Amino acid sequence: MNKRPFVMALAGLLAAVVGMAGYLASGARPNLGLDLQGGISAIYTPVLPPGVAVPDDIEDILDETIEVIRARVDSLGVAEPDISRAGGTNDPYITVQLPGETDADRLQEIIGRTAQLTFRPVREIYLPGMEGYDQGPDCAAAIDERESLDNDREGILCGSSDATDPAAGAPIKYLVGPAALTGDRIDDAFPVVGDARGYSVSLQLDRQGGELFAAVTSDLACERDVGLPGQLAIVLDEVVESTPNMASEVRCGVGIRDGSASITVGGADLNEQEQEARDLALVLRTGALPITLTASSFEQVSATLGAESLRSGLLAGLIGLALVGAWLVWFYRWLGLVAMASLGVFAVLVLGIITLFGELGFALTLAGVVGIIVAIGITADSSIIYFERIRDEVNLGKTVRTAVKKAFTSAFRTNLAGNTVTLAAAVILYFLAVGPVRGFALMLGMATVLDLVIMTAFTRPVVALMSTTRLLSRTSLRAAPKMLDTGGKA
Repeated sequence: MNKRPFVMALAGLLAAVVGMAGYLASGARPNLGLDLQGGISAIYTPVLPPGVAVPDDIEDILDETIEVIRARVDSLGVAEPDISRAGGTNDPYITVQLPGETDADRLQEIIGRTAQLTFRPVREIYLPGMEGYDQGPDCAAAIDERESLDNDREGILCGSSDATDPAAGAPIKYLVGPAALTGDRIDDAFPVVGDARGYSVSLQLDRQGGELFAAVTSDLACERDVGLPGQLAIVLDEVVESTPNMASEVRCGVGIRDGSASITVGGADLNEQEQEARDLALVLRTGALPITLTASSFEQVSATLGAESLRSGLLAGLIGLALVGAWLVWFYRWLGLVAMASLGVFAVLVLGIITLFGELGFALTLAGVVGIIVAIGITADSSIIYFERIRDEVNLGKTVRTAVKKAFTSAFRTNLAGNTVTLAAAVILYFLAVGPVRGFALMLGMATVLDLVIMTAFTRPVVALMSTTRLLSRTSLRAAPKMLDTGGKA
């Protein structure tokens, strides 16, 4: 028997196992899902104006909304977020599950924020106590309770909490003109360190946005030259966030033509300013939500229950593995040890691959753990099929070495057929299911492929090499006693 192919296959697989073991020994660990480590769980319901029926394309709108939310969440670095549409046509909603996240207030603001950005020329500025200040919205009311200002109308808007009159401690109000530019013309937004005032958000506009911005800043420069405010209000969600003046280098009739703008953020210290600038840039960069959402449920999930579930699941798996291992060793003897070794190789490779997937955002859920436990049974079954085929061949009169060779062909064919069905089911389940079920399908499919690799590159070479020694015999295989040729009598 040519041992070289078996030695090469076994060496290659063991090298991968040693590499994975070293990777895990360095402290790498899998990302855990919401049900195992806790996090944020929320349900968002779309809000339509009073008297407006649910549009026919509500599912498409929600799908687009999910993509916007996913982009925002991905930019935050949340591992394996579960964001999906649920409910019927008349009562749709969006579920959001973010494992490992604890800052509920910040996430709720970022996910549900509509980020309607407009640039409007400032007509008048009203300080508290001035004539006309009582007009317009009540700045003490919640933003969603104030009357919205259409893009084609002028009106009075409140300044942000940073734009307050030091004497009265109340927000400044601004009479602003129709929107000269909207946020959908933004190509990029990113936080930058400004001057002594701290952080700001820099905006890059597309070509048409740059032309509109040049036109409005040109007009405002002309107003500045005749003594008018000459300020541009940057309005985010009906609140004036900033009102930059036209600098002296901005000329009337020319304006700012480089297609860029900046929003100055507030904050008590630089850390708060940096966080606010990052969050605002994130919302602007990933776009406005196509529909208004309200959080009908928003809660932080404790990891305590998940830890208990994980311990219980692992304990059940270890007990089952110990019982299976004891039976394999008792019944198959040396081959039973090979089967246990193949399960050890399987465990190291699965854990290592899951940990590597964690670098790409995958998180292991309790359903995924169940998929792994089911796959352990599949791997054990593969070894048993092979061993039984060997014993059948030996009972037919073959030598152990010949039986090992012929048995693998039929055992692998049987195993391939069964694993193909399992893999197809896992793939279909992964693409059709949502939530934790996808984790189960992914683990089951991955383990099914690994089972074929281990059977080919580990179990077969080890058994083939053992067949050349005295470790495998009719007795160790529990084969039937060999019949003697005595003229047809036993």
